[in-house]
Amino acid sequence: MNRYTTLLNGGSLAGAIAFALFLVYFYVLGMNPLGGIKFLSIFVPVVVMYFSMKKFKETEGEGFMTYGQGFVAGLIFSFVYASLNGMLIYLYGLIVDASFVDLFITDNLETLGQTKDQMIQLLGEGTYKEMIAEFENLELSDLALSDFQSKLMGGVIITLIMAAILRQNPPVFDHSDDN
Repeated sequence: MNRYTTLLNGGSLAGAIAFALFLVYFYVLGMNPLGGIKFLSIFVPVVVMYFSMKKFKETEGEGFMTYGQGFVAGLIFSFVYASLNGMLIYLYGLIVDASFVDLFITDNLETLGQTKDQMIQLLGEGTYKEMIAEFENLELSDLALSDFQSKLMGGVIITLIMAAILRQNPPVFDHSDDN
């Protein structure tokens, strides 16, 4: 595990920063931190992942990293990032203040109410009522798991791109012996 320290540290840093932004959105801006605003935080894993994978490439790969190695490195980073952030959100709601769950439910129920006619027309009244029931029965653990999953999927997409950007295969023949 020692060789993945850079990725573990980077993922932890990105998860902590994402949680700090969660708190800023909730307390400073008074917004639903798990609503649409969370997508403004996409720069956090992108920037931190780039520098973590670049350092991993320089230290562990001696300047080289295949696409597969980059993909695995990005997956490790993404899992740590999403896990830490989801765990912090869950623990925060469990120990400190779970009012963001009610804000999330209220925000989504208002959105469903505003688009009621279109949703019923598109999905049917039964599906619409099921969606409302699901939001009304939403719990903290569901919300934390959902945030973990969305951050992990976003991290996988970013990983596909970062692995391609940072990919550099080692030379087939070493020309240092040629004189």
